[in-house]
Amino acid sequence: MSDHDYPDPIDEPPDVDPDDIDLEKIPRELWPQALAPLHRSQRGWIVFKMRDPRLKEIAGELAFELDSAETGRASARQEARGRALRQTAGPLPSPDPAHATTRQTVQVNIRLRVDDHERLTEAARAVGLRPTTLARALVLNGAARVLRDERAGAT
Repeated sequence: MSDHDYPDPIDEPPDVDPDDIDLEKIPRELWPQALAPLHRSQRGWIVFKMRDPRLKEIAGELAFELDSAETGRASARQEARGRALRQTAGPLPSPDPAHATTRQTVQVNIRLRVDDHERLTEAARAVGLRPTTLARALVLNGAARVLRDERAGAT
């Protein structure tokens, strides 16, 4: 089962409260789908609550496999971040450090075509970021560049 690419639990919040999940009532082939979106501690709790020792062992192995896959993806992101820092000519896009995170924020939404989102996701993976994080950095740096260019042209 390690060939599966399970989603990161942070990316896709669960639709069902983990306390309501009873794996013994779910067909075994759907267990990965039920457990993958959850945090590792929630998966552990669901396995702990199981009554059938045989099924509990199988679910425990699946939870361990999901945890390992999650750890592997996090490690790959960290490695990609390191590679990107070594390979890029300049620093990765980042917001202006003068803007403290304690300031009030507003939300900006953009729509992308599927192929554009795939390209953003691929780029984010290449630099070890999540697509939303990369999109935010690109928007902020793009806006800063437009303003800088406009000011340079106005003088």
